[in-house]
Amino acid sequence: MKEVKICLPAFKVTYSICFTVILSLVRGISNVTEIGITLDAYMPVLAIVFCADAYRMEYSQKRWEVFRLYPVGTRRKTILKRLVIQWIYLCVLTFAGYACFYWQRPMNLNEIPQILLYGMSMGSVAVSIIFWGAFAMTVSNIFGNIWAGIGISVILWMAAYSTSGERILGKFNVFSFIFRDIADVGDWSWLWGKGTALVLTAVMLVIMPVIIKKRG
Repeated sequence: MKEVKICLPAFKVTYSICFTVILSLVRGISNVTEIGITLDAYMPVLAIVFCADAYRMEYSQKRWEVFRLYPVGTRRKTILKRLVIQWIYLCVLTFAGYACFYWQRPMNLNEIPQILLYGMSMGSVAVSIIFWGAFAMTVSNIFGNIWAGIGISVILWMAAYSTSGERILGKFNVFSFIFRDIADVGDWSWLWGKGTALVLTAVMLVIMPVIIKKRG
């Protein structure tokens, strides 16, 4: 509960809920398929801002002098715990935010049952959230600056979520779910992109102790 209070202060909860609700109001959709695509595209931006300070928050909350005395292993466990808490919160927010789009009365023009489409969409977004959250946190730790982590992450997000990113990365793009052929029910090639994102996330978490030790 202590880590929950540290990771989820009132201002973070407030702006994340506002972001999700406003997104459902301003992003027009006509088909239920577009709900998952929209969330997979824009929830990573929230994850970037939300998770960038998973380690550096010790500075802003003035606990750094004590925290740095802990062994690297202890600090790593603490950071992982915070990252998991933030990931779970953002996933729950996304799962609930999916329903917010139904005020637009989207049509179901797909052969995929809505419950299956919902599961696919939420699984895809869950991977995107953990990848971009871990990436923003890692870059922030490397540069020792939260804004550097957010800025570089957003630049990479824009590159991946672009026509050039789709062409260059293909099915290995973290946004492969967005760029898939939605008319082809049997197209599961987007799993390659999500698998790649999970592998990269694991690599970032493995090298975390090295970064912590180097940056102090």
